[in-house]
Amino acid sequence: MSKSKPPRSYQELEHYLPYLVNRLANLGQAAQNRMLQANDINLVSLRTLSILEIEDGLTINEIAERTFSEQSSTSRAIEAMVAQDLVERRTPDHDQRRREVRLTARGRAQLHDSWPSMEKYFEKVSAGTTPEDRETCRAVLVQMLENLARFDH
Repeated sequence: MSKSKPPRSYQELEHYLPYLVNRLANLGQAAQNRMLQANDINLVSLRTLSILEIEDGLTINEIAERTFSEQSSTSRAIEAMVAQDLVERRTPDHDQRRREVRLTARGRAQLHDSWPSMEKYFEKVSAGTTPEDRETCRAVLVQMLENLARFDH
């Protein structure tokens, strides 16, 4: 069995799939943030609003887990979102120790107003691909995420 060696040229690096995935994620997040600026929101806030639209009343730790953000970053983002009246904090009657974050009407409107920017981003980034290409890509990424989940445990 031969030993793996790091790429020796940019051409080789561009053929290394983990590099491309990371590059896409980093450049994609920056591009999405630029597009979202027009709606006065950033990607972390949009992810949070999206998660709360699906499952309202989560704790900061639960939001951090579902938005793949660090707890401290999520906490800061939630503070800013409370100040903007996009979300609110509540203590549920059934558990006085739990501090839930809930979507406000303004937060829901912000999500719906901002979502077309995400659709526009995806149209731009996936230009030149077929629906079959995108479905194959989705399936491969889902499998990689499942593999990673097993790897980490």
